Amino acid sequence: MGMSQDVFIKRYRGKWLDFEEMLDRIEFGKLDQPVDHFPEDYRQICRHLAVARSRGYSPAVRARLEKMVERGHSILYRRSRKGPARKIWLYAAGGFARDVRKNWRFLAVALLAFVVPFAVMMAWVATDADLAVDVLGWQMVENLEAMYGTEDGERGAGDDIMMFAFYIYNNVGIALRTFGSGIIFGLGSLAILLFNGIFIGAASGYIIAAGHGDQFWPFVIGHGSFELTAIVLAGMAGLKIGAAPIWPGRRGRIDAIRQAARDSVGIILGFAVMLIIAAFIEAFWSPRDVDAGLRYAVGGGLWAFVILYFALAGRDHGTR
Repeated sequence: MGMSQDVFIKRYRGKWLDFEEMLDRIEFGKLDQPVDHFPEDYRQICRHLAVARSRGYSPAVRARLEKMVERGHSILYRRSRKGPARKIWLYAAGGFARDVRKNWRFLAVALLAFVVPFAVMMAWVATDADLAVDVLGWQMVENLEAMYGTEDGERGAGDDIMMFAFYIYNNVGIALRTFGSGIIFGLGSLAILLFNGIFIGAASGYIIAAGHGDQFWPFVIGHGSFELTAIVLAGMAGLKIGAAPIWPGRRGRIDAIRQAARDSVGIILGFAVMLIIAAFIEAFWSPRDVDAGLRYAVGGGLWAFVILYFALAGRDHGTR
């Protein structure tokens, strides 16, 4: 025996409201294209309409579902005319930045969790180099001396390629762990952001105290904009996943987690691409023996680009 109309409406009302809200945002230009899970949501509404018709639910219920199906079909057909390359370009040109801005609360928490311990630890260790051993350990302090305490010649092309692969493996791995650990109510993501902030801050402080800044800062400024921002975005996405079961809204907790995961797909791909770009810069540009002023200029330009992209990209972009 099928469920009654009242039970049917109560069970799916939240999904209908979400779908109608999405339709409104797309039609009024607040989204430049349907989100990735739009086809799946559209098919579900079609199934609801079929159920409503087969069970003879009221004309009002059927009319509402028919209207959603009609609007969804129009949008889906319009979307199908865009090729994959066009969709990727649209997301890179503005969709990624919009997704980040949409989650600004999680971004603010992730940013504070990384930047505050980084700044505090860097300032503290810079005035007390002995503290670096307690935080980093002797082995890491010795590694820092080996990397920045002497001026080495340029690496060969083979070494650059090897380091490029290593940086991708290492940095993407850290980012994915930062994101994935967020499933435990966001606590894992916060812990990793705090740890990285403390660790990187202590390392930077030691280099300042040891007088190796002339070697260190020109090296890291080029790739730091993409690498550090990507790690923070991974934490942001992890916090979003972790918050879903705590504040599920109109959805059940499992549905809320699934929705948060779907909404985070673009962000995950975005920060992964940023880390690949950072690895390329770190492997092929950062170690080059060029004037420090030029490296500062390029690094400053990259930081400006990243900040302006996330602040401005996609605000006026449309597909009409």
